Amino acid sequence: MAIITRWLSAILAVLIGLPTLFSAVFQSLTKIGYDERPTEAISENFLEGSKNFVDEAVAEYWSAGYARRILTPDDIESKKYFLGGFLKFPAQEATGVVDDLCVRAVVLDDNSGRGSAAFAWVDGVGFMNADIKEIREKLADITGNGKLISIDIGSTHTHSGIDTQGLWGNIPYSGRNQNYIDSIINKAADAIREAYNNRSEGTLYYSSKACPEMFSDGRDPYSIDEKIHLFRFVPNNSSKKEIYITNFGAHPINLGWSNTEISGDFPYYIEQAVTSKKNADFIFIQGAIGGAIHNNMGTENGIAEELTSYEKMKEYSLLVADILYELAEKGKTVEPVLNIAHAQVDFEVNNFIFLLAERAGLCNVTAFKEDGKIYLTSEIGYVEIGKNIKIIEAPGEVLPELVYGGFFSADKAYNGTEYPYAALNTYFDKDDEILVFGLCNDAVGYIVPDNDYSSSNEEGHYEETVSTGSYSASAFSKAFEKLIKDWR
Repeated sequence: MAIITRWLSAILAVLIGLPTLFSAVFQSLTKIGYDERPTEAISENFLEGSKNFVDEAVAEYWSAGYARRILTPDDIESKKYFLGGFLKFPAQEATGVVDDLCVRAVVLDDNSGRGSAAFAWVDGVGFMNADIKEIREKLADITGNGKLISIDIGSTHTHSGIDTQGLWGNIPYSGRNQNYIDSIINKAADAIREAYNNRSEGTLYYSSKACPEMFSDGRDPYSIDEKIHLFRFVPNNSSKKEIYITNFGAHPINLGWSNTEISGDFPYYIEQAVTSKKNADFIFIQGAIGGAIHNNMGTENGIAEELTSYEKMKEYSLLVADILYELAEKGKTVEPVLNIAHAQVDFEVNNFIFLLAERAGLCNVTAFKEDGKIYLTSEIGYVEIGKNIKIIEAPGEVLPELVYGGFFSADKAYNGTEYPYAALNTYFDKDDEILVFGLCNDAVGYIVPDNDYSSSNEEGHYEETVSTGSYSASAFSKAFEKLIKDWR
């Protein structure tokens, strides 16, 4: 009976929403109804970062603070929430809770007097730039020179979380529950504020390990960051907890297509393992996951084939935790140097599906028209921690070859052309560690190299269906090239 009710509800939603859908299709095809480029709204609550970059440490110690909030709604069994990540009809409604969704926040400061940087990651498929700017607005009293000069908020991309984008409801209606979004905004702001107020001095260590067996790449050409990265903050005050900041790229989709229950997926279980064994707080920051970068939960990692998807995911999480314990013992001291810069970037939107979603009002995003083309404005970021750790902040699911190289040449690329920009790692020294903080400050979908972009939805080109369009990568590369050159 529940299945029949879901189907009837979904069909009714489509029928009632047909005028909205037809209007969205008309505007998407004709580009009628778009406003011209706004001015003030784009830059509002945008933070540029450090006023100047420094090469040498001013202070002896770092300062860091941490906080965490549970996002799982109390009324999950009585109110309708859609899971975000798998496009279905009828849309997948949440039926229960496997484990809690959270937002985790860490604030870092090199004690140079220039200010602190906040990093908060939400358990969700993606969090939109307009929502992130509302979080920044709530922190305006502790933002500015010498205070919080950067507030970066991303999503873990769990496909078993509540829809935080709006794409996963019964189209043409959004899957966003605004009360839930407001709750995330308030709790994320509270967590960042607590982390900022709880800063204490200590030492930051960094280590990484190549673990190719832990990941798989679902799209050619094979390009992947095979490393698991760990920043470990050890406070001078022994009564305070250490902080484990973990970064690698993999889709948290391990409960599978048929799952109907809420889960934070592997980030939650890595956290549970670390916090139960170590006197430490934990945050997972998603990496470069474009091209369907997944966890490898195969038998080569000692994970039994007969286990359920949930059991395999838990086993995988324990393997990652063991790697983190190893890395914690090998970490090298990081000089207290923190440089961070942001830039706004315009993505041309020529993917009809993305245009349709925007015109139907599914997501909290507003496109604009300029010279007959449709654009949306997003953000990129560049972070230096210590002297040789460089971080690329990407507003979506960036394909790793854009950062680490390995593009298709013209003879293999779908469009028969060369990609017009160099991989971002070529702008750095050989000994630099290059990390990606993915789905950071926005969720604009997959960022696919222009020369291998196909709008035909044929095999091997799924990512293009969830992308702003055929020029997303070149806009990303061009903006980063300028940002890096301006500051290095």
